[in-house]
Amino acid sequence: MTLYEYDLRMRASRLKEVDREHEIYLQAWADYMVQATKKQGKDRIVPVYKMFNQFYDYDKRISEVLDTGKKHAQEERLKYIARRVQEYEGREPDYGEL
Repeated sequence: MTLYEYDLRMRASRLKEVDREHEIYLQAWADYMVQATKKQGKDRIVPVYKMFNQFYDYDKRISEVLDTGKKHAQEERLKYIARRVQEYEGREPDYGEL
């Protein structure tokens, strides 16, 4: 498996975790909507969150996972190791993108 393939698999794994989180929060939202209310005024009772996105922002979580501007320490470490192995084997290190 190349580093590029590994990177794709790790990204897919993180996206899968976000989907699982989404399911968990969606279930919690459904449970909460059945029970959670707050008093507004004298006799008016309203839900605390009016929209699901106020409770859990799925799009924000997806963008956090896919944010290419953020460098993960483990990915940087793997790139460093790959370059060192290439240097050790006598090949020119490939400094391009994975």
